[in-house]
Amino acid sequence: MEPIEKWNRFMAGDDKAYASLYEEYVQDLYQYGLCFTLDTELVKDCIQDLFVYLYANRSHLEVSCQVKTYLLVSLKHNICRSLLRSQKYDSIEEEIPFLAEMSVEDQFIEDESLHNETHQVQKMLSVLTPRQKEIMYYRFVQELPMEDICRLMDLNYQSAQNLIQRSLKKIREACGDLFLFLCFVCLEKFFIDF
Repeated sequence: MEPIEKWNRFMAGDDKAYASLYEEYVQDLYQYGLCFTLDTELVKDCIQDLFVYLYANRSHLEVSCQVKTYLLVSLKHNICRSLLRSQKYDSIEEEIPFLAEMSVEDQFIEDESLHNETHQVQKMLSVLTPRQKEIMYYRFVQELPMEDICRLMDLNYQSAQNLIQRSLKKIREACGDLFLFLCFVCLEKFFIDF
């Protein structure tokens, strides 16, 4: 069953569709939440709050939407609000960093080629700002359409395109074209482990 079909059935009162949506997206949401904070309990709480909110307000939700994007946007807002409430950040204007650090390198150290790929991706990500890391994650790992990226990052289409182009240019200048290509080949498998 397609996500939009599950979504519509959930909104019509189908608890099995609700459970199926949770099962389908909980791991992706958890990994995504860890891109904003390493506080695993906070991420779990925000995901739980999101699904409680969805269940309680299903009659007021968007009828047809991109389910994955809707959930990502909602989780991001929940995490940002929680971080602001915990006073880790002074205001919403203070950019909450998008964490894209390689935390799984030690698990793969025995495999030399994988270790080299990890090092290359780390080098590529190190030249980017948190905002650039975030847009690269959405575009090249999640493979979201530009409209969804704009919604997630609160950008207009042209600004999102410019940010991607500046990010790619920064990587190209720091690492070269061949390096850029090689990093994108292996980028997705590393982001999955965050």
